[in-house]
Amino acid sequence: MKWALAACCVIAVAGITVRVGVGERESLKAKAQADAKAKAKADAKAKADAKAKADAKANVDADAQAKANADAHARAQATAEVAGQIEEIAVEGDLPAYVVRPAAQKRVARAVFLTGSCTHPLTYVKAFRQAAAEHGGLLALQGDLACRDGSRRWSADAVLTSARIDAALHAAGIESASDVTIIGYSQGAERAEWLAKRFPAKYTRFVLMAGPVVPSASRMSGAHAVVTLAGYGDVRENMADGAKRLKQKAIPALYLELPGIAHGELSPAVDAVVARAFDWLDENAVAPDANATLRSRGARAKHPRTH
Repeated sequence: MKWALAACCVIAVAGITVRVGVGERESLKAKAQADAKAKAKADAKAKADAKAKADAKANVDADAQAKANADAHARAQATAEVAGQIEEIAVEGDLPAYVVRPAAQKRVARAVFLTGSCTHPLTYVKAFRQAAAEHGGLLALQGDLACRDGSRRWSADAVLTSARIDAALHAAGIESASDVTIIGYSQGAERAEWLAKRFPAKYTRFVLMAGPVVPSASRMSGAHAVVTLAGYGDVRENMADGAKRLKQKAIPALYLELPGIAHGELSPAVDAVVARAFDWLDENAVAPDANATLRSRGARAKHPRTH
C-alpha cells in the first residue's frame, strides 16, 4: 500500500512509530489547546479564589483592627476624662486641698504644689494639670494666712506647713510622706526651700517657679534634684543663677524658661515645660550620699595629691 505524504504524518508514541492522518492530527492539536485553555481557566479561577479569600481575611482583620482601635480610643478618652481632673478634698481641721488625679497605670507621686502669695492654687494648677496627671498626680494646698481679698499666703512656719502637707496627703489617700516632690511658685518656691532645709530627708525633689530670691545651695543641700523656671515677667536671673550655684555644689539642677508670661500668670503652654521638668527630675535625681561622693571627687580633681 502506498501512503500519500501530504495526507499523513508520523508520530512516535512510547517508542512505537504511528502514522496519523491530518484530520486526526488537527483533532489532537485542538484537544491540546482546549486542555491548555481549561487548565489556564482553572488556574485563573484558583488564583481568583485565593485572592478573594485573602481579601476577605484582610477585610476581617481590618475590621477587627478598626474595632480594637476604636475600643482603645474610647478607653483613652474615658481615662483622659478622669486623669487630669482636679478634685477638692476635705482636710480635717484645715482648708480644703486640691488633687489632680493621675493617669491610668501611672505610679502615684507624692507631689505637692505651694502657690504664690495672695493667690489661689487653682490659678496655676489648671495650667499644668495634664503634666501632673502623667507623672502620678498632684496635691495643692492653700496658704495658711489670709490676704485682704480673701486669697491666701504662707507663714514662715515650715513645721506647720509640713504638718499641713502630711494631713492633706493623708486625706488624699497617700500615707507615706517621704521622698516628696515640692513644686513652688513665687512665695511658694521660697517656702519650698525652707522645707528642704528643715526636712531634707522628707522633701527631696523640687520645681521652683519664679522665685523671689536666688535658690540657696545651703538650704537645698539635701535635695536629690532641682529644676528652676522663670518667664520674661519674672526675675529670671534668680532662677538661672540658682541652678548654676546648685550645680557647683554637685546638686543636680536645671534651669528652664517658661513660655511668655507675666509674673503671676501661667499659660497653657507651660504644661509641656512642667512635663519636661518632671521627666528631668525622674532621670537625674541623685541621693545626697552620691552628691557627697561627686563633690569629693570634684575636690580631688581640683587638688590632686602630690607624692
